[in-house]
Amino acid sequence: MSDYQRRFEAAETELEQAGIWPSNAVPPYTRFLRRLGLRPVPPHYKPLWRSFLGQSVFFTLLMGFVSFSTAAGPDGRSVAEFGIRTVLIGLALGSTMVIYFAYSQRKYALSRWEDL
Repeated sequence: MSDYQRRFEAAETELEQAGIWPSNAVPPYTRFLRRLGLRPVPPHYKPLWRSFLGQSVFFTLLMGFVSFSTAAGPDGRSVAEFGIRTVLIGLALGSTMVIYFAYSQRKYALSRWEDL
């Protein structure tokens, strides 16, 4: 068993014992990246800046795709204005998720990834 696999299983066990829902402990994008053969760290164990970067990019792309495919049209807004609004929404949602991960990491006294 690799060091990553051992840490990941220890993290899953620790998150389960803390009572964190499985969908929050190992989000769908983490499972997807693992299926692709990558080695993502669960979000509760990432450094805040990496978590912020990943969450913000994810939400910006998601909001951009959803907004553009459903609501964007010839309503008078420029592409630049649409892009700026999408980035701001992605940053706000990414910040919210990072605050949640930091709060739950402290609340449940979770270990550091390196210590697992």
